[in-house]
Amino acid sequence: MESFRKQFQTMRMRVKDRGGLEKDSKELLDFARSYLSDAFPNPDRQGCPADVALRSLAVNPSASEAVVTEHLASCSPCFRRYSELLTEVKAERAAEEGLSWKRMFGWSRTHPLLVGTVLVCALIIAIGASLLFLRLRLPNAPPVDAHRTPRPVEPVNPTVAYSPFSLDLRNLSPVRGSETPTTGSQQRARVPRSPLDLTLTLPLASEERAYDVKLSTGGHTFWSKSAQAHLRNGQTLIRIEADFTQLPAGNYNLEVESSTGVRLIQPVLIEAALPKSGEPRP
Repeated sequence: MESFRKQFQTMRMRVKDRGGLEKDSKELLDFARSYLSDAFPNPDRQGCPADVALRSLAVNPSASEAVVTEHLASCSPCFRRYSELLTEVKAERAAEEGLSWKRMFGWSRTHPLLVGTVLVCALIIAIGASLLFLRLRLPNAPPVDAHRTPRPVEPVNPTVAYSPFSLDLRNLSPVRGSETPTTGSQQRARVPRSPLDLTLTLPLASEERAYDVKLSTGGHTFWSKSAQAHLRNGQTLIRIEADFTQLPAGNYNLEVESSTGVRLIQPVLIEAALPKSGEPRP
């Protein structure tokens, strides 16, 4: 008897350590049926725990009192009742699990559209979360190779250097409207074919207003720009940036026309070399 108690106590501790009697119920019942069912009769049920305590042991062995488990080893009627309750609990749990799956399957069959909507929403949320996670984890730029020789950075819009250049138009005679200018006796000014910070000095008493400046020859205009004239130290000046690098070298007429129709015409020679003085050469 004492050896049986020790063996049963060892089994009880193993069951409790694993978290439930159900995991070793077959091993326990196989051993118990051969001995405990009839070896300890107790017809008067003296010292027996209540049926609630036996059911609690069957439902949650780890939460029951140790004295209840020890009593089963010395009372065959309680052991048989415990075996019945254990069988009932297992059957109830199996029925509940089967019913839950059956209800879930039946609900999904009766509501296919709602189930599909839920699945699509879950998929969209999962994709959005994945993209957000990748954006947070990945850097904005590819990793820099420390062993790679850096390439020189080329400016997108290289700065154009405009050279100062001036033309004196004070001796020109204004031409009005469609009058034909007489430029045969005028000296042709030489202008370099390069970017110029061009300053034009207008005749005395010229108005401070907007003027159109252009280069033309043979009735065709090759360059034009508008600028405002300003009075400086008693002279009316037009300062304008003029890039002549794309013009063919040759003879042109530089025309300065006001909004009132008054024109000044200066013959010029666009040449490749920039004069050293920065002034037109005779």
